[in-house]
Amino acid sequence: MVDKKPIISIIIPMYNVENYIAICLNSIIQNDLKNVEVIIVNDGSTDNSRTIAERYQAKYSQIRIFDKENAGVSRARNYGLSKSTGDWIWFVDSDDAIKKGSLEYIKKMILTCYSNLDVLIFGYLRFEEKKNIDKSCSLNRIDDSKIISKFQAMGTLLDERFATFPWNKIFRRELFKKIAFPEDRIYTEDLAIIYKLYDKATHFRLENTALYLYRIRENGLTHNLSTKKLKDSALSHYEMYTFFKANYSSLSTKLRRETLISAISFFHRLNKSQIQLYPDLIKFLNQDIYMKDCNARYKIEIWAFKKCYPLFVTIGMIGKILRRLKNLKKGKS
Repeated sequence: MVDKKPIISIIIPMYNVENYIAICLNSIIQNDLKNVEVIIVNDGSTDNSRTIAERYQAKYSQIRIFDKENAGVSRARNYGLSKSTGDWIWFVDSDDAIKKGSLEYIKKMILTCYSNLDVLIFGYLRFEEKKNIDKSCSLNRIDDSKIISKFQAMGTLLDERFATFPWNKIFRRELFKKIAFPEDRIYTEDLAIIYKLYDKATHFRLENTALYLYRIRENGLTHNLSTKKLKDSALSHYEMYTFFKANYSSLSTKLRRETLISAISFFHRLNKSQIQLYPDLIKFLNQDIYMKDCNARYKIEIWAFKKCYPLFVTIGMIGKILRRLKNLKKGKS
């Protein structure tokens, strides 16, 4: 029987992960599920994902499945939030897993040791898709455990060890009032929301314990970026950069470089008239002060964009050819 008032809501968006969902759920049920609810949002799966998840729902009252039409991970997470009742929210991806003892550890942190926390940030282990979890994990190393300030927490979002991943953090539920994942984005949706949650929060703790297992998939979203994904990346980076520049200016330099690269990569996929639909990104690229943030390659590309557009187009075409050759070479290996 489900506890009357869950402390932690685990939200799992699920779409065509029949090869992974059992691993994910097995990792969760090996933990103490007292005061925990598991919300699975079936995002229109067309494989056997739901059938597999139903077996776990039948055995564990803490697990609930909700069905919706396929609309992407952002809408699935928002829907899961609307169905959840826990005081704390943990987003877990359906092709990943959590470590044994992680729920007990988290409950101890948020209930006993640091009851005023708003965000708990922790380490994770990476493992390759075709290798055994126990043998291929690499530690996302954190130097030590400590209470950190909001400014320091914002800085961790620019650190690749922590970044804006939603799954190596657990959030107090109240932070999501009037804040949601952007449902128009299929990529970098976490980049567009996590800094807003951090800005709203007050108390943070960084834990050097790895509690999450992140699967590196060969066909994951980070490969073969479409124009839509490049657009999402450019807009999310630009929005986050403008926010940091206005509120945490000393942290914005590194983000500025990533924004430049994202905007250039996106504009290479558009024609000149399409580019005009994004005046904020154009204005951003036209500011000479940002040239110092780039290496020689991107300096040339930004110069070409501003002064010699045909050269900019040529660079983009060369890049496209090189990507195709790289993919062909990878396919043969």
